[in-house]
Amino acid sequence: MRCHRFHRSRAGIKGDSNATLDDNLIFFEDAALSGSIASAPVPLTSLKKPGRAEPICVCCRVMETAQGGTSLTLKLQESDTETGTYADVAGSSETIPAAALTKGNKVYLRWLPGAVAKSWLKCAVTASGTFTAGKLTCAIVREDDQPYEAGLYIDKGQVVG
Repeated sequence: MRCHRFHRSRAGIKGDSNATLDDNLIFFEDAALSGSIASAPVPLTSLKKPGRAEPICVCCRVMETAQGGTSLTLKLQESDTETGTYADVAGSSETIPAAALTKGNKVYLRWLPGAVAKSWLKCAVTASGTFTAGKLTCAIVREDDQPYEAGLYIDKGQVVG
């Protein structure tokens, strides 16, 4: 359920097994921010126009605080086939400043953009500056992970948050 808890092992997902729909929907896991990241192709082959379906959650979480560098630019790319030519998805590019790349932070899109019209996706990451540390994990997940905000968490009758 919570994208900050997914970890893949040879046996599949460990930790919170409800985090991802399946192993094939992980763009990359614990990828070092030392340069550009080219993700694995992610299939959405059961959907005719994935961006027009019910909201599909995207989770990119910082797994290790970034050091050095100035920003990351993330964008989705789509193709008709797994090995085809990938083109940028309109409206999917976002630049994240290095200050926002702290461990545990969710960055980038929350939902798959409506412009996604093809069945295969990749997430491309380009670093600006030289990062000496930092890791990022990005996947299509089952549900959005929204943190509790002030006044939303009740413990033994007391509002906490």
